[in-house]
Amino acid sequence: MSKRIILHILENWLGDYILNISPERLKVAIFKGKIKLENIQLDADAVGSHILGELGLSGFGVISCWARSLKVHVPWKSLEREPLRFDLADVHLLVVPLLPSTCQIRCGSGTTGDPVCSLR
Repeated sequence: MSKRIILHILENWLGDYILNISPERLKVAIFKGKIKLENIQLDADAVGSHILGELGLSGFGVISCWARSLKVHVPWKSLEREPLRFDLADVHLLVVPLLPSTCQIRCGSGTTGDPVCSLR
């Protein structure tokens, strides 16, 4: 299975959470059921805000969010009985306190590598 097909599948599953999925960052051992993405940029609004919400930190805005790696484990021999497993490692968030003076700031240049996000 080519990397292009796997990238397409990952973009369909994870495209709302991971930005700029590229073949250079993808390592595949498909018959072993292992897929790995390295140094991935996560959507700061979707992932970062969820993480802060789970931690009860509602007074902060996420400027950037990235992870060292994402590993996908596909149990080919028991696919009907076992779920796919996604392991996200070393998640980094850059946050700022939300103050009246900062709550309307929009960050990012709007390019593919630096998408625009708003602090909320």
